[in-house]
This record gives sequence, structure tokens and C-alpha cells, in this order.
Amino acid sequence: MSRYFPLFIDLEKKKITVIGAGTIASRRIRTLLNFGARITVLAPEASEEVEKLAEEGKLIWRKGCYAPGLTGLLEDAVFVLAATDSGETNRAVWQECRRLGIPVNLSDDREKCDFYFPGIAAGGGIVAGITAEGKNHRLAKEVTEQVRDLLAQREREAEDLKWK
Repeated sequence: MSRYFPLFIDLEKKKITVIGAGTIASRRIRTLLNFGARITVLAPEASEEVEKLAEEGKLIWRKGCYAPGLTGLLEDAVFVLAATDSGETNRAVWQECRRLGIPVNLSDDREKCDFYFPGIAAGGGIVAGITAEGKNHRLAKEVTEQVRDLLAQREREAEDLKWK
């Protein structure tokens, strides 16, 4: 299995397409919005969070089901997240992204992922991406929380020094 290289990219105003709008997609969308991405979501139904974000104009929600070749869906996307509860749909997204040369992450098949979606820990001018190479999500989540705690502690200590 390939080893993945960590890479930090500027997502400000860059298009990201998300297929699906459930729990996993919502969590990833929330993270991406923190980095200024322009997100287009395709899903027939959406979580309350995605609906609210669409109503607030923070993302575009196209109500519908995925079909290869939907106009304007994948064009100009920096990458695509396939996060539906249908393995068949996620594989179809993967096939189209392969054909178009767009990096894609499938929430249900790590073998087909061009990249892993990391746990993000940020604070005090530091951003860390954590992954267990797609193998152990629980471990990645635990380490992400530990790094978040460390960054929060460092921020508190820096703040304390300002007041001394």
C-alpha cells in the first residue's frame, strides 16, 4: 500500500465538491469552511447543518442524486469528497474523477482514495493534520484531540505571559 505525503494547500475561494450530505459529509464540510473553501454539495436530502449552511449562503446545495456528467458539478473542483451511504454511487464518483483527473476521497473505500481527510488540530498559528493512513480512525481521532489539547495549552500559556 502507498504511503501518503502530508500536504497543506490554500483552499481560500477554491471549489470543493461534496457528494452526500449526511454525518460524515457535514463534519468534513464544517472543517473545509474554516479554510475558506467554496463548497458545492450534491445530495437529495441533507443534514440540518448542511441545510442551514445553504440557507446562510455558506455553500451551494444542489438537491438531487449523482449521475456522471452533471453539468457544473465537478468542473474546476480542487478535489471531490464522495460521502454517500451508497458504495455504488461513491464508486461512480471515483470513476468520473479518475477520468477527469480530479483527486477524490471515498468515505467508504480507503483503497480508492487519492488522499485521506485528516483530523485537524489548530491553534496559536499552528495547523496540524493527523491521519493513521486510513487504517485506524479511532487512533487518529485520539491523537488529534491530544494535539488540540496541546495547542490550547500553549495558547493559554502564551496569553498568561502577556499579562505578566
